[in-house]
Amino acid sequence: MAKRINFSLIKSKYDKIGKSNVRLTQSSLFITKDIDPTKSNYDFDVLENQTQTLQPDEIRLNINDEFIVTHLGVYLYGTWTIGDAPRLPFSTGNQLLTYAPLELDSESISVKNLYSGQLKIAVNNIVYLEKWDTRKHEKVTRTQFTSEVNSVNGVAPATMPSNCFEDDAMIAFEPMLTLSGAKKNDISIRLPQSISPASVIFVDQQGRSVTCNITKIALRMYGLNAQNGAKFQN
Repeated sequence: MAKRINFSLIKSKYDKIGKSNVRLTQSSLFITKDIDPTKSNYDFDVLENQTQTLQPDEIRLNINDEFIVTHLGVYLYGTWTIGDAPRLPFSTGNQLLTYAPLELDSESISVKNLYSGQLKIAVNNIVYLEKWDTRKHEKVTRTQFTSEVNSVNGVAPATMPSNCFEDDAMIAFEPMLTLSGAKKNDISIRLPQSISPASVIFVDQQGRSVTCNITKIALRMYGLNAQNGAKFQN
């Protein structure tokens, strides 16, 4: 019911500004930034045509559209790698994390301060969100699963978190916030001190090590995409 009410309200506002042809669809944005140990401030590119190279799994905003944000998530982002020739010469897979996985490897403490920062969002230099505590998004899962291996070289196998990424680390925006392809969108995170990339290891059921290299910060947004909703100044 709430989604329908939001849809109707937003559609009526576009009708009033002469954008009755706008198509509203449920959608997502997914933007990333490389972790840099020399920085404590991160600015994220929102639009498809911005300077930072668009990564293969990023979802950015088209300049002709607007995006009404209803939920936001802040994540650590890593890549799993395994090398096991000849069966698996080299394989990779991406992974979102809702916390620094200290139970996998204490080295991950180097990324924990992502959840001690502040997030800010401004559109055309008007600040709509500030001092948003990133701790809201830190979720240390209580339910985990582990390898069936008893131990490898005398070391017990680590657990892995059991996540539901539809909800985990996603916080509702009330009031909602609109990003526009026709405007300057500034999304930034300020940390109390810099963080550094980390590598953590999981041991599979056959005793092989799989490494997760945590190298990025990821922001994920749920909401309504307003196709052709951007309004450019004449």
